[in-house]
Amino acid sequence: MAGSPPQAPGLSLGRSLRLALIGLTVALGVIAALGVGGLYSARQTFEDALVRSYELEAASAQLLAAGVIEESTFGLQGEGAPPARARAVEAFDERARRALLLARGDRESEELISRRIVAEREARRLAALTRRRGTRPGNAANRLSTAILAGRTSAEELVDRQRARRSDARQHARDDTRRALLTALLAGALALLGALLLVTGVIASVRRPLQDLLTGTRRLASGDLEQRVEPGGPRELRELGGAFNSMAEDLGSASARIEDERRKLAATIGSLGDALLVTDAAGEVATANPRAGDFVPELAPGVQVGAGDLLPALDDALEREVVIERGGRTLAVTAARLDTSEGGFVWTVRDISERARLEQAKSDFVATASHELRSPLTSIKGFVELLSRSQGLERREAEFVDIILRSTDRLVDLVGDLLDITRLEAGEMDVHPRPFDLEQEVREVSELMAPRIEAKGQRLEIEAPATVPQALADPNRMRQIVTNLLSNAHQYTGEGGHLTIRLAEQGDTVELAVADDGHGMSAAELDGAFDRFARRTHPDTAGDSGGTGLGLAIVKSLVELQNGSIEVESAPDGGSTFTVRVPSSPAAGHDGRLRHVLRGKRVLVVDDEPDVAALIGAQLEPLEVSIAAAATGEEAIEMLRVDHYDAMTLDILMPGASGLDVLREIRSDPQLRSTPVVVVSAFSSSSALFGEWKVTKPIEPGALADALGSAMLAGRTRVLVIGRASVRERLELALGELGLDHEWVTSAAAAARAGA
Repeated sequence: MAGSPPQAPGLSLGRSLRLALIGLTVALGVIAALGVGGLYSARQTFEDALVRSYELEAASAQLLAAGVIEESTFGLQGEGAPPARARAVEAFDERARRALLLARGDRESEELISRRIVAEREARRLAALTRRRGTRPGNAANRLSTAILAGRTSAEELVDRQRARRSDARQHARDDTRRALLTALLAGALALLGALLLVTGVIASVRRPLQDLLTGTRRLASGDLEQRVEPGGPRELRELGGAFNSMAEDLGSASARIEDERRKLAATIGSLGDALLVTDAAGEVATANPRAGDFVPELAPGVQVGAGDLLPALDDALEREVVIERGGRTLAVTAARLDTSEGGFVWTVRDISERARLEQAKSDFVATASHELRSPLTSIKGFVELLSRSQGLERREAEFVDIILRSTDRLVDLVGDLLDITRLEAGEMDVHPRPFDLEQEVREVSELMAPRIEAKGQRLEIEAPATVPQALADPNRMRQIVTNLLSNAHQYTGEGGHLTIRLAEQGDTVELAVADDGHGMSAAELDGAFDRFARRTHPDTAGDSGGTGLGLAIVKSLVELQNGSIEVESAPDGGSTFTVRVPSSPAAGHDGRLRHVLRGKRVLVVDDEPDVAALIGAQLEPLEVSIAAAATGEEAIEMLRVDHYDAMTLDILMPGASGLDVLREIRSDPQLRSTPVVVVSAFSSSSALFGEWKVTKPIEPGALADALGSAMLAGRTRVLVIGRASVRERLELALGELGLDHEWVTSAAAAARAGA
């Protein structure tokens, strides 16, 4: 044992006490037995004396009676007299022998019985002498009477003697009982004294070690980690003393390690590149590392964190990383609660200026790449679509055009996937929900995937009811979702497998389910199905590329961005089912009304790409829309001020005055601010475009027409709605889809004030 020498084995405290208690118990038992034995012996002696005296007294009475009977035979005459006297003599002798036997041990009783026997024999002799002489002389008669009287006197004295013996026995019994009680009491007192001496000895053997331990504990608690005790006393206390010394050594070692770690931690915190501040529950800075003096020099110890808005709100910093600008730096601030009884918080402030610059550069690159990649693809896709609607194409030419169109769509999707990954990472993914036919998108994706599915011998089945409500989502994103899910099912289903796409209406949502009877997923794979870079492997797919593992992660993000949900059910070798739910359109079927608004209207198309401007004109030409084009922002502003246009489309990334500059000029000009504007660009996620109508390149004809019609309706119609707050959310959604500018009130008085 560390800190103390080995101790010789000895009796433990518990064993010592047990042995002492056993010895005391045995002593008390012996004392009790002796006392009870003495009492019993006295009682038994008394009872024996009583029994013998009573028996002897009874025998004396019998002897007296036998003597009287014999004496009555002294005067009998005739033939029967001798036998009677013989019997009487025999009876008396028998009674005499029994009385002597009972009187054995009591000399006085024995002498009285002997005298009675002698008297009876003398009377018997005198009676016989008288009978032989035939006369009874006075002297003989007197002598006979004297002998009989002497016998009876002896008998009476014998009875008195027995009474005296009983009295003596009672006295002896009292004396014996008194002595037994005194002996027991004296022995008990001695045993009690021995117990007191034993307890005193035990206490004396325990007190000093306990006192040493108590003193040592107090000193140890006060910080004296060198304190040790000398083990002593019973074995338990010696072991306790050794354990105390070991504990003191461990505490000393732990204290040294803690101090060493504290120094290391202080050095580490001091050398951190991030600012670190610790505040108490009230928000006052308790400690701050040197880097905090560079980032937030105002927050010295003792200063309130909330003073002067030096840091963001605590709740925001606890939930997420908050970015602030201070002193020309971009700082990321986070906070965490201290799990201590006093509470408090730890703030970290990190300089992310370089990261912010890189993210901005990446965002600029994404915007530029999006514009540069999608603009030519838009032209290719648009003109191929126009070419596909031409009537003069041969059948084989039409097939080629259709292949080009599908491949173009695929190329657009691939470019979109690359950009989506970057946008998801930056939190800049943009979706443009509108009512559309989800079943049509599903069937188009299925047709594109058909060659791959047939090449693997798989069977694809689409299950849809007669009427499926339109989905309120981004058609391009939903197409991307369906493509990803169907490709995933195709890849992880063996040859000859069965793929199913089911469409259904579920309340106010449209449900899309993609199921397969393929390999399925284990519980571990199921838990991480939507994680980024999660890839599944299976012997049947060993030769097939599993992709980047981003597909399902992108699908989940796209579904959630459209206020939808996605879930998966799967089991090993039991196939998988991915179920997507997106909102349904409450105003399905209004496309015709929106496009009817465009007939006969003049639209200014602003785009630096002549091909894109020509495509927009070609798409709007069937709706009898008059088109004018502007290649720069400056030209667009001039044309708007010179002539009247019912609406305009606007690209964002243009040389010279950008689309944002044009938009700001229009909204700040009282004569132009009511002009309906639809932003047509790959770059449409800027906060500066909040509240504007947007269409993303590549341009879908239906989406552009719907956006222009909605923008024009919103520009000429204002609706005052009076209704309960409980129906506001549902009705506002429908009004928003129709593009109607509206004001909501909940009472007639408020409506009157609004219309005044």
